Amino acid sequence: MNMISYYQKRKKSGYRAQAIVEFAISLPVLLLLLFGIMEAGRMALIYTMVTNASRDASRYASAVGRGDDGLFKYNHCAGIKQAAIDSTYNFIAISPASISISYKDENGNSAGVCDATSGEDPDITVKSKYRVTVQVTANYTRLVTLIPIPSRTITSTSTRTILGIYELPNP
Repeated sequence: MNMISYYQKRKKSGYRAQAIVEFAISLPVLLLLLFGIMEAGRMALIYTMVTNASRDASRYASAVGRGDDGLFKYNHCAGIKQAAIDSTYNFIAISPASISISYKDENGNSAGVCDATSGEDPDITVKSKYRVTVQVTANYTRLVTLIPIPSRTITSTSTRTILGIYELPNP
């Protein structure tokens, strides 16, 4: 008998309205939490891609030999920048202007900055055991304006040693 009266009370419209009100109160909190997790994940993705871009570009710049276009990889500014851009798979927008390339000699003194827009930079003479540093910068801005995450500039710097530069004769 008690069970029957309990179910009869649950069928009244007041209980359904209570569930709708509870859902309406909790939904914004749940959506805010969900969008916050998505934005934090997106920021982590951008950070990871910028880091990988600087690593791939410095790896390309420290490679021995010539690229597919016949230019030396360590001195081909546009090729180094393109290696950084290609490693992001177009998920984030990195322009060649946001990538800086510099060289240091064995003693840590500056050996130049690679800033040619195409081809090899004629102003830079790089030798074995020089270090190439690639710095990549990208901006993070949130997509959902409800989340209180500020815009950030994400920068990653990678340095590698050029182990050897050898001119091999063409057969």
